[in-house]
Amino acid sequence: MNNIKYLIHVVILYIIQLTILDNIQLHSYVYINIYILAILTLPYNYKKTSVLLLGFLFGLLVDLANNTMGIHAAATTFIAYLRPRLLLMISNRDQMDDIQGAQKVSSFSWFFKYTLLLTTAFNVALLMAEAFTFTNLGITLLRIVCSTLASCFFIMLYYFIALKKKQS
Repeated sequence: MNNIKYLIHVVILYIIQLTILDNIQLHSYVYINIYILAILTLPYNYKKTSVLLLGFLFGLLVDLANNTMGIHAAATTFIAYLRPRLLLMISNRDQMDDIQGAQKVSSFSWFFKYTLLLTTAFNVALLMAEAFTFTNLGITLLRIVCSTLASCFFIMLYYFIALKKKQS
């Protein structure tokens, strides 16, 4: 996927996130964040500082639109930091040489594991920063689990409808 197609998908992800998903209210237990797919599908060979800056920028855009005072920027920067380390942990060297971002992933189980782990890390950082307390830890953990499952579902749905289909 070249840079223009990637940019178009990032714009589409933000339109979906800011116009539809941010307006869905599910008893404050479920936050659907599909825009983090923009970080998940960055090519592997990007410099780590570029990935961190893009992660911060992607989160900052959502913070500015939602007036959330930096919690999305912190969470997206966190997963941008974890991303190269996680890719090294869950991929072998042959997979790393073959993939250019997650757009060319042929294994559903690998991409699902990758998405689930980074979405969980994102939701832990986001919802713990939002709660900023350990007093209602059970409710916060329930929100993390529900938000992770919902976000993973919609990320995988978008990935296989919009990105994966066009590679064939």
